Amino acid sequence: MAGRVAVITGGNSGIGLAIARHLLLLNSATPGGGDVKEGFRVVLACRNQAKGAAARAELLAEHPQAAVDLVELDTSSVASVERAAAVLRSMSHEISLLFCNAGAMAIDTLDVASIVRGLLTHPIAFFASTEALRQKRGLVTADGMGEVFQTNVFGHYLLIARLVAAADSNSAMAAGARIVWTGSAASQLEFKLSDYQHVWGGKAYESSKYIVDQIAGPLDQRLQPLGIRCVVAEPGNVCSNFLAGLGLPLFEFLVVGVFYFIRVVLGLARFTITPATGAVACCYAALADDVDSRIKYHGHATRLGRPYVEQLPLASCKDTGSFLMARLDELV
Repeated sequence: MAGRVAVITGGNSGIGLAIARHLLLLNSATPGGGDVKEGFRVVLACRNQAKGAAARAELLAEHPQAAVDLVELDTSSVASVERAAAVLRSMSHEISLLFCNAGAMAIDTLDVASIVRGLLTHPIAFFASTEALRQKRGLVTADGMGEVFQTNVFGHYLLIARLVAAADSNSAMAAGARIVWTGSAASQLEFKLSDYQHVWGGKAYESSKYIVDQIAGPLDQRLQPLGIRCVVAEPGNVCSNFLAGLGLPLFEFLVVGVFYFIRVVLGLARFTITPATGAVACCYAALADDVDSRIKYHGHATRLGRPYVEQLPLASCKDTGSFLMARLDELV
């Protein structure tokens, strides 16, 4: 039976589900030997339990001998994170891998003006960005935090804090454990220290991913004495279910077609397109013999879709990282 526990937040779809599939394929590919000789017990940590159960059923249909568990986790709720942490601490196996993957983008509508401007002035960069999407402003959770900030950043930070705090007493995290954040190529874009939770700005998603880049190094330094490493992986441009909420299937179809054109014809490798291809970077960052928190592990693909990982310096600011770590610690 699987012995190494891999917890995947947002594991019911997209990159999260693809990560789970990669790990279970490794189990199947190396029976009784190799680096994963003990196998992986996959834990899908999901907000929507119905979707989580459906994803678990899919994985077990593909891998009948696999060990796949389901834990309820809503990273936009402190109470939910506390409950999930308690469940994970009670597990009989230590956690070897934690994928901080759950994420949200509060899309309001398409930004027609930005679409026209982007297509006319910088079409390739436009399709690699989120410029076409107008995001909602002023969203605050029941805990009083920016909704996207809490979902994408703080919920995971709190989960890590609770698991690491219990590492000595309850063996929540195994020696040599690794934490992998799902990052983004999104830049600083409107980030302000005065509104670091980006409640009132128009780029809350990008801001949250910028924060991940800034805290990865300091968090890694804090956890290294405990034998835990923390890194960021960037799946590339993936056609996930972020756009589904718009209810515009024709637009989604157009985006997929353009993505394939950009990769196949123009050769831009960051257009990984499918979750399975994008998840390779996350799995590489989790399983490579050695990692460096100063590096961001980028998912790329050849014109024909063969995935590979490019290691590039992680853009970060020491002062900003220190500021954000202090604010997060205060919230914990």
